[in-house]
Amino acid sequence: MNSSLMINHQRGVALLAAIVLVFAVTVILTNIFYRHQIEVSQLASSLHNDQALLIALSGEGWAIELLRDDLTDPQTNDSDHTGEIWAQAMPLLPVEGGTLTGCISDLQSRINLNNFSRYNASALQTELNQFDKVGLAKTWLNLLELLDIPPSPSRVATIVDWIDADATVVNSWGAEQPDYESFDPPRVVANGQLVETTELADIAGYTIAEVQALLPWVSALPLKQQSSVLPINVNTADNELLFALGGSYGQQFVDAIIDGRPFSVGQVHEHLNDYLGLRDPANNNVGRADSIWAKDLITETSNYFQLYLKAQIGEAELEVTSIIERSNGPQADVNVIAREVNKVPSVLPRKVELTEMNKNNRQDTLSDNLQEGVDMDADAVQPACLMMDV
Repeated sequence: MNSSLMINHQRGVALLAAIVLVFAVTVILTNIFYRHQIEVSQLASSLHNDQALLIALSGEGWAIELLRDDLTDPQTNDSDHTGEIWAQAMPLLPVEGGTLTGCISDLQSRINLNNFSRYNASALQTELNQFDKVGLAKTWLNLLELLDIPPSPSRVATIVDWIDADATVVNSWGAEQPDYESFDPPRVVANGQLVETTELADIAGYTIAEVQALLPWVSALPLKQQSSVLPINVNTADNELLFALGGSYGQQFVDAIIDGRPFSVGQVHEHLNDYLGLRDPANNNVGRADSIWAKDLITETSNYFQLYLKAQIGEAELEVTSIIERSNGPQADVNVIAREVNKVPSVLPRKVELTEMNKNNRQDTLSDNLQEGVDMDADAVQPACLMMDV
């Protein structure tokens, strides 16, 4: 009897040991399989990211060729406007395992913040005191007012002091390093050109909310020389910026530009003279448009463009934003001078939803602020990147 119990006990122990062994082997195999699946998933994700980047870079090459062709083609190289091929959004292109889409926008349809480096104390005061002359500073203050941001000469002076190389305030409204020491946290004045538009939020007098409102109308493009500027292309500028450029002419200036564009090189000032009645009969009908809007303030051509690309391969989605410089002259060429690559997490909301909300808010705000009744929809320039909701 005891022998039988002993045998049954030993069998039970053996069975339990076998169960534990099977369980342990199962756990080990499951862990190995799980790790293998993770590694396969990571490798696939990495491969898809690499493929998406390569496809995006090929799209970048497409954009460069478009801009180069536009520069060398005698039929298109006399101006830049939204009716040209480069300004049309790339259709949704199917590629192996995914899609690619993109668009090119004109960065000279905005105010280049680095243009403020042209000002010194006398030049700034002279422009602000001249009633019938529109310059960069006045355009900036007009845009601030249009966006319901309190305009003040200090808004210009602090940008000038942030960019200029010296440590002396441009005037009593300016701010240099001693003024930034009291900030929390303290800031160091750049004393050089802005690299990103968001750097405007670091400048005294500007809040983050104000900078966010200004971003659609500003750029931070490099200047080859301190005295050089990048004028605004009226062929591609939208109605809000045109209204700011109009100065005392306001809506009349907007109507004149919309009526005449696209302008070829040298046409915009002549058109303004005729449309706005700026010719002097007593002086051989010489026009005053180029003295009101200097040729280094407005133009018909552009040299800087922004390319937006979205590449999707499998579950990998990349957004690539490139700044492209196009140079004229005997050594004409097109080059990418900056590139930003962002991986879009699949858990985030679609960007178009956020953009549509912001776009509606922007339209409502501007509709309230346009005193002269600028039409936000009719005859408005529709950049390709806005049309594709990016």
